Amino acid sequence: MTKAPDKYTLLHHTADTGIEVTGESLAKLFENAATGLFALITDVEKVQPRERIRITIPRQDPEEMLRFWLENLLQHFNMEAWLFSRFRIDMKNGTQCLGTARGEHYDPSKHDIYTEIKGITYHCFEVKQHNRKWIARFILDV
Repeated sequence: MTKAPDKYTLLHHTADTGIEVTGESLAKLFENAATGLFALITDVEKVQPRERIRITIPRQDPEEMLRFWLENLLQHFNMEAWLFSRFRIDMKNGTQCLGTARGEHYDPSKHDIYTEIKGITYHCFEVKQHNRKWIARFILDV
């Protein structure tokens, strides 16, 4: 901790974790990124795909689309206690994409929460295509 002269105090911490994910298509990249996000939160093998939610993702650049998708999934977890284990992205529409997440509500007798994720940061957020594969890297605030 560093104290600045009577104005503010800086707190240094290392409360972040990162994910790198690949996919053979942009849709698979989004699906794999969502799986990676929820694998940090819980054991996705114990999450039954009983119910589904749909998220309409506006067509933008791939980074903004992926952020939108992940932030919406995380919001469903943080606000409504949803856990997800199966994901599907349909990118056929020209102006928007449709994301589907399947899962169930958190049940403390069944699900362990490994990590509380507060948000997806802008720091080092990247989506790119390399040698016919899509790659994403992002940092999560935990």
